[in-house]
Order: sequence, then structure tokens, then C-alpha cells
Amino acid sequence: MTVTKVTVSLDPAVAQRARRDVAEGKAKSLSAWLNDAGRALVEGEDLAEVLAELFDETGGPLTDQELARARQRLALVKRQ
Repeated sequence: MTVTKVTVSLDPAVAQRARRDVAEGKAKSLSAWLNDAGRALVEGEDLAEVLAELFDETGGPLTDQELARARQRLALVKRQ
């Protein structure tokens, strides 16, 4: 996997939580913790986009069929 090195500044509470998670084995490293957090943000935004599109198309709560379609679209996004 190719990586890009960056320098970041974190709120003290975020840094403390990240270090604690690494110490407890919840993350391999601080870099891995930050990468996972960033990925979760991106995937959450992707989900929000898909749901917004579906709500625009249907004008209401999602049906089981629409939820299945959303899951399929999200699976495609995750593969990219």
C-alpha cells in the first residue's frame, strides 16, 4: 500500500483517545487510527450522499428494495 506522510495537529482529547486506543490494541498505530477515522468519515459521507439521492427519488422513507439498492451502491463505493 502506498502512503503519504503528513503532519497533523489534534485536539488534546482526540490525541489522548488515539493513544489510549493504540495502547489497548484497538489500533496498530496512531497512523492506522487516524487512517481508520478518516476512512469512516469518507464512508459516512458516501452513505449520506446515497441516502439523500434515494430520498430525493422516492420522497419518503426507504423501502426494503431501496435499502438493498443503497447497500449495493455502497458496496461499489467501498471497492473503489
